[in-house]
Amino acid sequence: MDFTDIANEVGAANAIEPQGVPVVKGRRVHIDADMLAYQCGGNDETDVATSRRILKSKIDLFKDAAGAESILLHMTASGSTKGDRAVVAYTKPYQGQRKGHRPKNWQYLRDYMADGLAGPIKQWYDREADDGFGFISAQCHGDVIATRDKDMRMLPGLHLNWDTYELVEVKPDVFGVEHGGKMYGHKWWAVQMLWGDSADNIPGLPKHPDFMRGVGEVAAHKLLAFAVDMQSAVDALSNAYKAWWGAEWAERFAEQAALLWIRRTAKAPINEWLEYMPGGWYTAELTEAAARQEARVNQLIKEAHDLCGSQQTG
Repeated sequence: MDFTDIANEVGAANAIEPQGVPVVKGRRVHIDADMLAYQCGGNDETDVATSRRILKSKIDLFKDAAGAESILLHMTASGSTKGDRAVVAYTKPYQGQRKGHRPKNWQYLRDYMADGLAGPIKQWYDREADDGFGFISAQCHGDVIATRDKDMRMLPGLHLNWDTYELVEVKPDVFGVEHGGKMYGHKWWAVQMLWGDSADNIPGLPKHPDFMRGVGEVAAHKLLAFAVDMQSAVDALSNAYKAWWGAEWAERFAEQAALLWIRRTAKAPINEWLEYMPGGWYTAELTEAAARQEARVNQLIKEAHDLCGSQQTG
């Protein structure tokens, strides 16, 4: 998510009026509170009352457009481990490039929502809110996800477009579907595995023998031109990674997959992505690389805990 640009928008006006849909009994809309704090935070002249009104208005718009009976805000808690992605990343620091300006009322709105004053809220401490949306996608069928974060487009379920208020359905058995010029479904994850995610400082596949100037969006789609399901997509991804990285391809694949995959289970392990990989020539290598990755991450976490313990008793 690139919050710097979003912060400048403020959300003071809604150019597009959402088309209300009939309320669906039991439906809940799950709203990205991290994004709300940025978009509604305002500029240096915005007072907290104005930011609060913009926030409440946006929440009401999402609820009406989703046809929801209720809402639930999702926030990455202060001090969250973010699913240990910072420890997983070694090619580039995870989110290491973020130096964007935070809106004036950003912290006020986070505190306001965290206290439950804008509606029911779930704060995620052991993972990012992104993975919280993944859990909702897997467990709460019929509910709606409202976020501007492009990463969530890989998830099946009902998506509410943050800007147009349109509902987009991604069925569980659909590998990829386009809506409004944007790719949804697991194919979007495959694209990101090649293209990366500059907002989170995730490189993807930096180069390829056929694309020596770098693997951008166009190159990613070309490399996945024949991908019609996860089997053919992972075949293409594995071949592309091996063509560039050679013997270390599986390590690089495992790192990028753990960073990019939106986790969906209760425990949200770093290598949950491996459960979705089909069988192929790459299976053993990816499984072994994932095991080494998990061992490395666990060791780094242990060393950090030991260091903290020694400092407290020293």
